[in-house]
Amino acid sequence: MLRALHDMTSKEEHLMRYTVYAAFLGSSSELLEESVLNKLAAKTAPDTGTAEADPKVHVELLFVPQSKPIKTLQLGHAVYKDTYAASKSGGRASRFDADGQQEADELTGVACSIHYGGQAFVRENKTFSRANWSFRRIPATPEQARAALDWFKERQGDGFNKAGFFTEPARRAASRYVSCVPNLFQPNSPLQGKTSRWFCSELCEAGLREAGILTELTQSPHPEQFFQEIRNCTTPAAPVEQRNSRNAIHF
Repeated sequence: MLRALHDMTSKEEHLMRYTVYAAFLGSSSELLEESVLNKLAAKTAPDTGTAEADPKVHVELLFVPQSKPIKTLQLGHAVYKDTYAASKSGGRASRFDADGQQEADELTGVACSIHYGGQAFVRENKTFSRANWSFRRIPATPEQARAALDWFKERQGDGFNKAGFFTEPARRAASRYVSCVPNLFQPNSPLQGKTSRWFCSELCEAGLREAGILTELTQSPHPEQFFQEIRNCTTPAAPVEQRNSRNAIHF
């Protein structure tokens, strides 16, 4: 009985569909700690193209579970869809907005990334609300989204790539003059030791690439470079802020 229940739960998790977002923090965000590291990340960022825009210095991928399929009722040859749900005010409200996407004041899902000096993480039920974060919705099939999330789960516990982070600006500058610039401190380099090491945008890019979602991005990019490269193949979503977050975070 317990085995059957476990198998059923595993099957439901496997069949779960996710909408994939990239969530970015700008250098002026209140959620960032005042530190030399974050200032360096901002100073070495690629040009944003406009003086008003802060460079992105941190990124996380967010996997938001999609709503369950709408229930139907069949009476004879007619099929009726339950296309309404109770609103917070107790009335009846349309389940979908004009473009077919569900409205939400908050986004809650599985967040994947790494903070400076920490380990790669996969955090369930992380909630974001409107303000400091900038979101891009990334097109992905259910299979690709599931593959990406599974890949991030395998990376949990990997360390932070300090050497890769500090040498990224030099590699980017050299690439203007040399077609192939070696990355001596790539995540799986022998110089990293036995455990793979990443910084946030490096980890997020690799997850999308390994799942076949976005395969032609620059590897080991600065967060601002990562943002600029996915901008043309993703759609903007409402900026959000992490709710109940009191701990400042690093790039």
